[in-house]
Amino acid sequence: MKVKLIKVETAEEVKALIKEGKAKELPSMQDGWRFNFEKLIKKLKNATGYLLVTEETPDIIEGALIFQLVDKVMPYMAYLEVAPHNRSNPKKYEQVAGCLIAYAFQQSVIQGKGDYNSMLQFDVLEEKKEDAIKLMAVYSGKYNAKRWDDTTMVIMDEDGESLVTKYLILDTTEKDTTDDGKEKEKPDTNDNTAEQ
Repeated sequence: MKVKLIKVETAEEVKALIKEGKAKELPSMQDGWRFNFEKLIKKLKNATGYLLVTEETPDIIEGALIFQLVDKVMPYMAYLEVAPHNRSNPKKYEQVAGCLIAYAFQQSVIQGKGDYNSMLQFDVLEEKKEDAIKLMAVYSGKYNAKRWDDTTMVIMDEDGESLVTKYLILDTTEKDTTDDGKEKEKPDTNDNTAEQ
């Protein structure tokens, strides 16, 4: 999936993409990250790791995400982190978190079942309550998340669609391919029914 990053130094848009990452490719605390994605993904059922990289430097991870389909029905953003060089000032790239959250929401549309379709849930768990409150305010203000309970937040429907529009590059003419380069079979999207 192609995404829109902004290079802080020049304020120009940079071509980047989110791709599936195998456990051994995911970042760890030894690389200066807060979460040990490589170990965490092995403990979660129905979880997939994703990496955000630029086309210019595809070996450097700009952000990481673990998306989980809880009980094979409920989309859940288990872990999300921007790379250490995108947290500190000066950052290298802007919009890393937004791109990953928008992608996770898009996965909720694709994979969510029943009432959980187009409903991305995640928890904000920080050691200090004041840090959790600040982070929840960021998720609400920048990413349209709503507080669900004490630690859980949710992004739903048009709130998530606005993130997809802002951060993801949806090219309907581009062929969707599998990892081995073969074109994926796409469902028939012709709708011959009249709107009522």
